[in-house]
Amino acid sequence: MQKKEMKMNTHRGEIIKDAIKSSGVAIGVVAEKLGVSRKTLYNKFKESSIPYSFILKLGEVIHHDFSQEFPHLSKTVKKEVPKPAAPVTTSLLLPFDGEPQQIQKSNNLKDCEAELILLQGKYIALLEKFNELLLKTSK
Repeated sequence: MQKKEMKMNTHRGEIIKDAIKSSGVAIGVVAEKLGVSRKTLYNKFKESSIPYSFILKLGEVIHHDFSQEFPHLSKTVKKEVPKPAAPVTTSLLLPFDGEPQQIQKSNNLKDCEAELILLQGKYIALLEKFNELLLKTSK
């Protein structure tokens, strides 16, 4: 009886943390199945008022019935509507890409060499920008 009273006073974040621990399911797997990052899940452990819809969803993921910890919790609590999945596309264009440029095929060796040198220059410029970014983020 004392254990049950203690659980009632414990905030929800600690309860879900204990449930995940006892389930044996890795945090990364739980986070992935919930559609959140590991950091978000760890932040949930610190919250005292987590929505019951999230707790129910977590219970489904780790196969845990939270009605023991939350007696008033029932399956009638409205679950959050899942976000629609992003449409699958076969295009290799990224959102910031413009219209595809027409690729001109050249049979001329000089044109091929010139195109290769142009691409090499772009590649080197991209690597330099990437290195600058790495230096800025490492400070």
